Amino acid sequence: MSLLSITKAAHAAGVSRRTIQRSIQSGRLSTATGERTIDTTELLRVFGPLRHAPSDTPASMSRPVATNDAPNDTLTMLVEVLRDQLQQAQQEKARLLAMLEAEQQARRELETKLLPAPRPAQTGKVRAWALVGLLAAVAFAGWWFRAAILAALA
Repeated sequence: MSLLSITKAAHAAGVSRRTIQRSIQSGRLSTATGERTIDTTELLRVFGPLRHAPSDTPASMSRPVATNDAPNDTLTMLVEVLRDQLQQAQQEKARLLAMLEAEQQARRELETKLLPAPRPAQTGKVRAWALVGLLAAVAFAGWWFRAAILAALA
């Protein structure tokens, strides 16, 4: 499609320049690659069938809008534009999902590196034998010092 200046786009759409400028500022109408030119498909999408054919459009577009073919041509152009936008959106979605997956994998690897090494759990047998040893030591100490314990209690 052809690119039009704001003045030519306003004339083709049958609206004022200010309406075109407000549509650009609000984001309803997009400009071509950040410039102040507007693609005719954008005009068709936002303002519907053009009221005046742009002067620098191809011969296939310069037909009068009042013919019966115009709505079908407009719809066909809009479908093409929407398909392109859908394809771009799907590519962007796939790219973002790949980036997200890579980020999650990197986060998992960092978390694994930062976690402390697991300590081996103490078995129940070690604790049981430690208690038996402690009880044996207390019993031996009580037998050894029985005379001193009896004297202290009396």
